[in-house]
Amino acid sequence: MKRSTAWQFRGLFLGIVLIHGVAVSSFDSIASEAIVIRTGLSRIDGDDLKRHVTTLASDSLEGREAGARGGKAAVAYLRSVLKRIRETSRTLPVETTQEFGRDYQNLLVLLPGSDETLKHEAVVVGAHYDHVGFGKASNSRGPIGHIHNGADDNASGTAALLELIEAFASLEIPPARSILFAFWDAEEAGLLGSKHWVANPTIPMQDLRFVLNIDMLGRLREGRVITVGWRSAPGLRPFLASHNVTNDLSLAYQPQVIADSDHYPFYAAGVPAVHLDTDKHDDYHRPSDDPDKINWDGLRRMTEYSYRLAFDAANRPDFPRFRREAFSEPTPSWFNPKAAASPPVRLGVNWDQEKLRQNVVVVSQVTPGSPAAIAGLRVADRIVRLGPWKMGSADDLKMVIQTVRNPVPIRVERPGIDTPLEMSAYLLGTPVRLGASWRDDSALPNCVVITHVVAESPADRAGIAAGDVVLNMSGRSFASSEEMRQRVLSEKQPFHFRVERNGRIREVTVELMEDTP
Repeated sequence: MKRSTAWQFRGLFLGIVLIHGVAVSSFDSIASEAIVIRTGLSRIDGDDLKRHVTTLASDSLEGREAGARGGKAAVAYLRSVLKRIRETSRTLPVETTQEFGRDYQNLLVLLPGSDETLKHEAVVVGAHYDHVGFGKASNSRGPIGHIHNGADDNASGTAALLELIEAFASLEIPPARSILFAFWDAEEAGLLGSKHWVANPTIPMQDLRFVLNIDMLGRLREGRVITVGWRSAPGLRPFLASHNVTNDLSLAYQPQVIADSDHYPFYAAGVPAVHLDTDKHDDYHRPSDDPDKINWDGLRRMTEYSYRLAFDAANRPDFPRFRREAFSEPTPSWFNPKAAASPPVRLGVNWDQEKLRQNVVVVSQVTPGSPAAIAGLRVADRIVRLGPWKMGSADDLKMVIQTVRNPVPIRVERPGIDTPLEMSAYLLGTPVRLGASWRDDSALPNCVVITHVVAESPADRAGIAAGDVVLNMSGRSFASSEEMRQRVLSEKQPFHFRVERNGRIREVTVELMEDTP
């Protein structure tokens, strides 16, 4: 069986599997998985998130500068929360400290995996807990000398990480892989905490399968989430989109990866790594980044989204390896999509626009020498049939002109003549079937990327646009762009596509108006 597009189906839960020592069907196992996910999600609490952020971003912590009094006070708070989690957890995470540099410390929490084969592998979920203290010219956007509380940057991600630990610790059986929850120190000083861990790993680097970095989750606006690193492993983009379960997030995919947060040392070391944030704002690295600016509902949604990603990454039976091409490849040519291209001229007429809005198609101009002129069309003719179109909507007519094959029967009503006139036209150019072009991308296996769409074509009418990722057609993925071409040419319409755009997956039906005898 062909491997599913974008990991839409988890092999861990397909076929016959063992849960609590009992063989169950895939239906039962999927239901069991949903229960486990809900169990973890139920422990993500908005009030707890607010309490964590408010404490970490209080003036008493003096901006949590790495190595300073406030940074150490932040660690003390984290440990107090972790102690409470351990006291109430079903599975006991292991807490350690990794000291380095100028009295800096990473706080590491390891949740051992439950699968004998996979537990030596690990998923890393990290967030930096430090900020810039009182600020200085090198790290503040001013004014300096005042406490920079860093509620969004990154008390928000730190609070989310605490809730994720509690969520996973509440599970009766931990995920298959181990999860390392890392509170990174000295990120603001140059990613020092994550760099130190990569240079001195507590888990062998070759056993890392995926890194999720959460940094600045507190200012969600219109659902927009900056998403970095999605090209670091094949299929990561559909994986990220598949867990946007209510389509309430809009993933703003970034094509390049830069050294601006703690995902980068892992990425540079060849580990698939994704960074999420809710984008910068006017309070970034200023004293005004305070808790009263946090979008609390948005922070909860981002924490839940992070939980789904980490849960899946820690449980799926295999995880794709790093794409070495990511280091050197340019931004894909399709990444900045253009608007639908103007349709080619095939008939050679203009319409009376006022009547056209009423779906009455009256010719207002005929281009000399055009197929319309050669066929005998005149100004003031009302077209009542063109190929398979028969007095339908004007939009349908425009689509048919792009898709119809020659010769094209045309019927018109002409002023002063009682009987409709029949004529035949040979339109210019090649008819389209879908009205779109697409290509393969090695970062998106078993998918195709739409590169161009013709205006007024069936694809355009259905809402498909350049830059869309087509995950499957009628439930079947694609081995290549050529396979999609053959299927579009040979399969019966309507076409049913599963399409992803900005992390939102939707079902799209494309209907054609076929020629009739």
